Amino acid sequence: MTAPSTDAHDLKAVKARLDEIAAAVNDDSLSLDDALALYEEAVKLGMKASEIMEADLVAPAPDEQDAPPATEEG
Repeated sequence: MTAPSTDAHDLKAVKARLDEIAAAVNDDSLSLDDALALYEEAVKLGMKASEIMEADLVAPAPDEQDAPPATEEG
């Protein structure tokens, strides 16, 4: 499991690259091949961002890592 601070750094890096890609595809002189390559990269980055955010959702909170598992009573 990746540490939350590393996840935040990775997510910021992904967003920064996506911003660069968005700016690049707005250039009218960009070839179709280059635009498609940037699109493919953006899709991969989007998947990576989704994985980072999902991992953060399922990760136990730091105070829950050492806690005994909860049991159902009833």
